[in-house]
Amino acid sequence: MDLNISREALSYYENGKREPSLALLVAMSDYFNVSINYLITGEEFRKK
Repeated sequence: MDLNISREALSYYENGKREPSLALLVAMSDYFNVSINYLITGEEFRKK
């Protein structure tokens, strides 16, 4: 599966100039087999 993200868009996401859409976050979560929370915070979701 290819996420179809241009290098320019990826650069914007990495540098905080843009935020990915919810649909892209879901696709990235599936592609990398991680939670959306992990993509956003770098940590897996934990119940408090």
